[in-house]
Amino acid sequence: MKNIAVFIDSKSGQITESSKRLLDFTSNWAIQHGAITHVYGFEPFSSELFSAYASIKQYTHIKAPELVNHNQVIAPLFDEIQSKEIGQFFYVKTLLMDTMASSIANSLHIPLISNVLNVEKVAVGFQLTKSVFSGKATITTEIKGESFMIAFSKSFSIDLPSHAGNSVVGLSEITLGIDQQNKLLENHPLTGSIPLPDAAIVLGAGRGFKDPSNWWIVEDLAKELGAATACSKPVSDLNWRPHHEHVGQTGVKIAPKLYIACGISGAIQHLAGVNGSRKIVVINNDPEAPFFKHADYGIVGDVFDVLPRLLNKLKSH
Repeated sequence: MKNIAVFIDSKSGQITESSKRLLDFTSNWAIQHGAITHVYGFEPFSSELFSAYASIKQYTHIKAPELVNHNQVIAPLFDEIQSKEIGQFFYVKTLLMDTMASSIANSLHIPLISNVLNVEKVAVGFQLTKSVFSGKATITTEIKGESFMIAFSKSFSIDLPSHAGNSVVGLSEITLGIDQQNKLLENHPLTGSIPLPDAAIVLGAGRGFKDPSNWWIVEDLAKELGAATACSKPVSDLNWRPHHEHVGQTGVKIAPKLYIACGISGAIQHLAGVNGSRKIVVINNDPEAPFFKHADYGIVGDVFDVLPRLLNKLKSH
């Protein structure tokens, strides 16, 4: 089988949780199929960070990742890829990687499949399970041949036998070309203790909180839980919360281990952004709220009663 390239995402010098899962999967997948893994990322990392993965042989730092809109800009990356006989490309879906991946797939004339949840080797190629209709259904498709690019959904979780290793990982660096058509003037990264797409626990709140001045309950409880905060679309539309906290079909899509929805009715647009969560807890004073049909656990009660009691319980321990 051809070699594998995996593109990882990182923030503030740390590999994101979804990319860590991707590294686990890719390394084990490569060992299972007799391939070598080459890792690419947008921050400089030490080789020791990857040495425990048995199949990883090289980490390449890509400089200037924001300039990826045209094929001539990422030509150095094409040269790097072709020199290593790479046929399969794995990454977790992000805006930056989607932009870069489309150029790579087009230039190499290989298929690009997005929102993948699982991949398996079959007799004549590979079988993929992918999410469709904003996560409300899945389909299975097959790829014939060994060259393709996969954008995994952040909610993917694939168990493979673990292959511990002590690889000697080489380091390299490539610089992308200069984009003559666009110029980056300023870069304003979103701030916050826990980025929403990478949070293990997310506490979401809706119009049931009645006024933005009541948001202190959400923030205090999130701090005690080590959770990120999110909101429904009506809340962000009212400017109660910043738009990057909006979770839903037209907002951020998340896949935490635990999602706690407080005062959110559960419209299908919101469900489309959270249905990758492993466990969903709903707190709402309306027993007929649609969200209860999709919850693993539900509490029928007023958020102004339930959350302070939960907060006090956590603080007492």
